[in-house]
Amino acid sequence: MVSTVPAASLIPNAPNTLLSEKVPSLQSYDWPVVKGFEKFRESLEEFLLLDRDTQRQRLTESRKDSEEHGRFINECLSQIYAYAYGYPNGACYLTTDDELEIKLQQAKILLERELIQWLDLPSIPQGLNQFEAAQYLAELIHQNTGVFHELYDFVATKASKKAILTFLFTETVRTEVVDDEVSFMTVGLQGPLKRTSSSNLWDECGRGKFTEFHTYWLRMLLEHLQAWEQFRHYREEEMPWFAILVSNAFNVLLTRPGYKYAAYGHFVVGESWVPPHFLKILEGMKRVGFCHPDEVIYFEKHVNIDTYHTQDLLDGIAHQTPELTQKEVDQILLGAHEMVAASTAQYKRMLSYLSSL
Repeated sequence: MVSTVPAASLIPNAPNTLLSEKVPSLQSYDWPVVKGFEKFRESLEEFLLLDRDTQRQRLTESRKDSEEHGRFINECLSQIYAYAYGYPNGACYLTTDDELEIKLQQAKILLERELIQWLDLPSIPQGLNQFEAAQYLAELIHQNTGVFHELYDFVATKASKKAILTFLFTETVRTEVVDDEVSFMTVGLQGPLKRTSSSNLWDECGRGKFTEFHTYWLRMLLEHLQAWEQFRHYREEEMPWFAILVSNAFNVLLTRPGYKYAAYGHFVVGESWVPPHFLKILEGMKRVGFCHPDEVIYFEKHVNIDTYHTQDLLDGIAHQTPELTQKEVDQILLGAHEMVAASTAQYKRMLSYLSSL
């Protein structure tokens, strides 16, 4: 028999902490804003049917056209990561399929290796200790091809209102599950790295308040723009493949245990870019009339929040206890450069795309 006793009375004299804050209306929307899984893209469906050697051959042949190769890799990985995170638009949502999931894991590993190769990462500094690595990253975050990319100058001063709205949609896709991403990053860390990662996650989750969840601010943006269905249609029918490039590059590191520390390095760079990038986005938004507090809250809040987070993440590296091994330091630096490479590749294509709107 199912109990009908109210939850608050299950533990005598215990306050119901959840109900102490009224659940806000926008929390009723499913998140992320995706359609339920129907089928794989034809390209991925065909790839999954191949044996491993033929899959490798298929990828080798695809390299002849770098742009189409990048498209193929990223479109396939985006569907695989929807599965890996257990989102409704992923295969095996609320179910299991051993044979299919084995095929997905095999494809995932091959495609991830291919994406890293496609990004053509530079050589990283060798032999740095953790304090030297933190100092190196403190310089790298201010001197690289992504931090002051011309894409953000275009958004600030030239992009049309349509281009700004489109860019806001792609930014929402890029950041809509950052709390889940940080959750993945936190697993397996310890000491100061665990503290800084967990602190970041606590902020992402609104420090326990629904309306302070960073993803809730994105809900406010879509609500005020009255763009829920427009956004859903855009991501399903119009969004270009390179809009998910950075997310895929991060997920390569987050979902492969061997890249645990590389994910941390990737995230350091991403957090450091938020203030300069978001100030430019805010300039562009206000220029074309997106000025309402509900529209700008996500970006305004992060300008200050992520300045703190960046320093905290760097301090975590410098003061990690137990001391990082050389391999762990090298992984952090690898992840940082992977972020620079992936972002630069995305920004270059995004600038051309938005300029055409």
